[in-house]
This record gives sequence, C-alpha cells and structure tokens, in this order.
Amino acid sequence: MAVVNEFYANFYCPTDQAPKCARIRGHLIKIDADSLNEFLQTPVLLEEGESLPTYSRFCILRSDPREVEASLCISGKGFILNTEGQP
Repeated sequence: MAVVNEFYANFYCPTDQAPKCARIRGHLIKIDADSLNEFLQTPVLLEEGESLPTYSRFCILRSDPREVEASLCISGKGFILNTEGQP
C-alpha cells in the first residue's frame, strides 16, 4: 500500500505529454504501454499486416456494447447503457 500511495503522490508529467512518469523511491518510472509490457514480461505481438495491438484497436474502434455484453456476460445478465450508449 505504501508503494501505491507513493506512486500516486509522485505521478506527474511536467509537459503533460506521453509517456507519463512517476518518481518511485528515487527512480523515474515511465508509465506507457512499452514500459509496462516490459515490466510484466508480456511482449506485444503483432500479426502480419497489423499496425496496432488488439487492445489499442479495441480502444480506437468503439465496439458495439451489446456485442461485448454477449461475449462477456452470463446468459440473461448484462449491463445498463448510459445516455451516450456506453456501459
């Protein structure tokens, strides 16, 4: 918990540009997809012809909430959409 508190207390980006950074125990830590994937040892693998990882494509190409609901939720269960059509 102490590390999490220190992270949020020191989270900043002086020029408000990516990647965001946090100073934790004297070390400047970059908070971007490449750094996090390297830390978690989860390399981004692109299929031939792809320019973006799957999650990035998901974020950009606003998917149909009902399609997501059908894929993730228990049959007969779901979620409520707000006025903007988002869960």
